[in-house]
Amino acid sequence: MSLTVEDGTGVHGATSYMALLKADAHFLALGNTDWSNAPEGLREIALVRASSYIDFFNYPGEIAKSDQGLKWPRSGARDVEGRWLVGLPHALTTAVLELAPGFLIDPQEEPGGVVTKEKVGQLEVVYSSDHKKPSFVFRLLGQIGAKSASLTMVRG
Repeated sequence: MSLTVEDGTGVHGATSYMALLKADAHFLALGNTDWSNAPEGLREIALVRASSYIDFFNYPGEIAKSDQGLKWPRSGARDVEGRWLVGLPHALTTAVLELAPGFLIDPQEEPGGVVTKEKVGQLEVVYSSDHKKPSFVFRLLGQIGAKSASLTMVRG
C-alpha cells in the first residue's frame, strides 16, 4: 500500500493526515516497539484507518478544495478560541498519532472497545472499559470544533 499524504494544501486523493516516516520517528522517540516492529504495510493501513476515523466527525467551515481526499484542510474554520485554522491543525495530527497504534492489532476493529451490550428500546450502546484513548482523541478534535456526525433514526 502506498499512502497519499495530505500536506495541508488539499491534496487530491489523500488517504492519510500523517506520513509514515513522521509517524515512525514519533513512535521511535516514544520507544513504541509495537509500532516499530509492525510491517510497513500494516503501519500504513493504521494511518489510513486513523485518518478515516477522524474524518467521521463534522468540522466547522468547508473543505478547501472540492477534489481533496480528506476533510482537512478547511476554509472558514476557527478553533474553540476563535483562531483561524489553516492547513492541518496540530490537534488533528496528534489525534492520528494517538489512534494509529490501536489499528495495528486489528485494522477492521474500531479502537476503544467493542460493543458489549445493545438495547433497541431507548437505544443503548455500552462499550468495554478501554475507552480512554478515543475519549482523549475526541477532546483533541473538540479543540478544532469537531462534532459527532448525527444519525437520523426513523421509528417504524
